[in-house]
Amino acid sequence: MSNRSTNQRSAIVRVIRDAPGPLRPLEILDLASPIVPTLGIATVYRQLKRLQDAGEVRAVELGVNDVRYEPTDRGRHHHFLCRECDEAFDIHGCAKGIAKLAPPGFELEEHEITLYGQCRDCSAGK
Repeated sequence: MSNRSTNQRSAIVRVIRDAPGPLRPLEILDLASPIVPTLGIATVYRQLKRLQDAGEVRAVELGVNDVRYEPTDRGRHHHFLCRECDEAFDIHGCAKGIAKLAPPGFELEEHEITLYGQCRDCSAGK
């Protein structure tokens, strides 16, 4: 891997790790561009694919055509999506007894929960 590619990858990993929740590719580009000014959206997508293949990041679908990326080492968690600013935040912990919500005879394998509302900054601006 070239030094340029390593710098790009490092910048992308850094902004994903520093984010309070999963990021869209364009958000990653905006946050990583000050670190690597020559970074382009095609490179962000290429690096995200490599990072996913390496098991370092995972895709989080928060709606139709709304795929965001986060580190895989954050453990099991859910998300809060602000309807005002559209930022996603991690929520740690899980509701106990979630498997009991499945219909009788069904076996729950996994689940995703997204809470919607206004984040602290947006609700303070009212």
